This record gives sequence, structure tokens and C-alpha cells, in this order.
Amino acid sequence: MRLRLSRDVERPLREHIDELAIRGTGLLFILSISTLFWWWQIDLILEAWLSSLPLGAAEGTVSIYDPHGWMSTRWSMIALLAMITTLPLATHQLLSFADEGLLPSERKWLRTVTIGGVGIGLISAAFWWLSGYPMTIESAGMISNVEGIGVQYDAVLLFEVGIGISWWIFLTVLSIIGLTLARLLALMVTEPFDPFRIRIHGTLLFLWWLACPSALEGIWLTLSIMLVIIPEMVNQWMPKPVLSNNARAPSSVFDSEGDLRRHMFAMCHCEGACPSITAKSSPSHLGWVENQALCLDSDARDALLDAVVRHRVNNLIISGCDGTPLPMEFRQSIASTNCNLSGLGWLDLKTTVSERQSSLSDLFMKSKD
Repeated sequence: MRLRLSRDVERPLREHIDELAIRGTGLLFILSISTLFWWWQIDLILEAWLSSLPLGAAEGTVSIYDPHGWMSTRWSMIALLAMITTLPLATHQLLSFADEGLLPSERKWLRTVTIGGVGIGLISAAFWWLSGYPMTIESAGMISNVEGIGVQYDAVLLFEVGIGISWWIFLTVLSIIGLTLARLLALMVTEPFDPFRIRIHGTLLFLWWLACPSALEGIWLTLSIMLVIIPEMVNQWMPKPVLSNNARAPSSVFDSEGDLRRHMFAMCHCEGACPSITAKSSPSHLGWVENQALCLDSDARDALLDAVVRHRVNNLIISGCDGTPLPMEFRQSIASTNCNLSGLGWLDLKTTVSERQSSLSDLFMKSKD
């Protein structure tokens, strides 16, 4: 399936690769500068955080049993802080690079998930390090305290657990926002094995497998299951799906050969010149989109193509014409989705409201004959 959007510009593949290389080089430069800065500051940050813990770290209750592990932990913290510093720029570069090749609903989903997920994820991780983790350590110390026996903490394990839980929180927030937006924008259906849902869960589970530290290997499977279950549970409490672009989704009906078909009607007003009909007076099983002028509005064409792709439409019917006045790129994109494009020609016919309603009903009845 090859789609052509109105903003698409034919460019050689080499230009896309060069653009990606330029953006990637800029990000690597900023990441390198951030790494040097945090390498210079990391000892002060680690010392300040350990001193703030409710376990008397300043009195020697925290020890380093594995010097090599401590070096690895220091560099893990440096890398984490450098990545956090670079995230805003990386988000901007990702959205700028991908913006031109996305459908309207995909663009909206990516922007919201990326900006919202990064923002809320960072806030949640900061809360974990400053409040949640110290409270957890204090509670664990009180529960496991044995009278007459001193408690010593391994600094390497403390930071490994903190880093691992930070990644888990960040990925969980991304999953919740991603699934919720996909549901509201009708990018996925309620089926448990919807391809879009599987892609989200699969990607985040793979990232969690890469990020999980050795200190959490014993509960990796448990946290992985929670990474799937918690977003799904939250998603069930969210508002019901609202189709983007005010479109009504088509319902599947059987045609004369016993195949399931999906029909969508585009009520194009042709700048007020085309006779119209309301969505309420059309068959409820017929998909519906409405616009002022498909021929003149490139954004409306992109939104219509978006609806055809998301709802897997088999037949697209336009009110005012037969589709031939539309740009060739749009018609080719519709054809590449295995969708038939046709029209009723109301712009050239004198019809009454009842006749127009009857013609739409006939379309639905024919699909069931």
C-alpha cells in the first residue's frame, strides 16, 4: 500500500538519509556535551542523594562492596542524566522528521504520546527518586529491622534498583498514553490481538528487556506482566472512542457473494453548490465524513484518506461527482488501499431530499443483496 499525502514532496532516498544523518549528528553532539557536564557533577549529585536518604548514609550505613560495579553504576547515572537532558531536543527532531509522512490521526497520536509521555514520565521518575524511593527504603528498613544487628546497604544495588524502576515507570506512562490515544483516535479496535496494540506492547517490552538491571532480574517477568496489565486496565476506564475528523465508522455488511464489505459516504458540499443530506438521515451502517470541498482542501483529502485506511473501507462514495476531479495522487492512494472510488453526481442532477435519502438507502441495500 503506497499512500500519497497532499504535503508529500518527491525526494530521492539519499536526501532523507542525509536529513536523518544531520539530525542524528546534532543529537549526538548535544548528548556528548551533556555527558561531559554530568560526569563533572555526578559525584556531588550521588553524595547529596545518599545523604538525603532516611537510612543514615552519612554515618556509614551505605557501603561499596563491588568497586567495578560502582563504576558501572556511576556511568549508568551519567548516561541516564545525559539522556534526560537531550530528550526535549530528541522529541523535537523526531516529530519534525516524521511529520510529513504521517496521516492526520497518526501525527496527532505521535505528538501527544511523545510530548505527553516524555513530560509525565520525567515528572514521575523525578517523584520516584526524590520521594517514592526514599519512602520505600525507609519502609523496608523498618520491616526488616532486627534488634541488635546493624544494617548495611550496598550503594550499587540501591542505584541499580532506582534506575530500573525509573525506566519501568517511564515505559508504563508511555504505554498508558499510547494506548489511550490510539483508542480515542480509533487507531486500534477492541480486539485483544489488534496489530496496533501488539506493536505498542511489543516495543515497550523489548525496551524494558534492554533497560532492566541485573538487580531486578528476579522480578523481571512480574514487572513485564504489570507493564502490560496496568495500561490495559487504565485504558478501560478512559472515555469511549471518539472518531477523529467527526467521521462515523462504517459497519461490515455482507454483499451478494457473501463477502464482508465496508461502505463510506463522503458528503462533499462543493463550496455550497452540491445538494446535501444530513448524517442522521443516512443508513446507520454507512460510514460518514463531511467536508466543504475535497478538490480544494488538501487537509480534507488527507483526513478522508486517513479514515479510509483506519476503517478498512472497501467502497468510497462521493456525493457531488464521481471522483475524477480529485487529484491523481489521491485517487492512486485510495486505489492502493483496495478501495473502490465512485460518486453519485448530485452536483449535476436535480434531486429532492427524499430522492437523495433513497439513493443512499439503495447503496446499503445493494451491499446486502
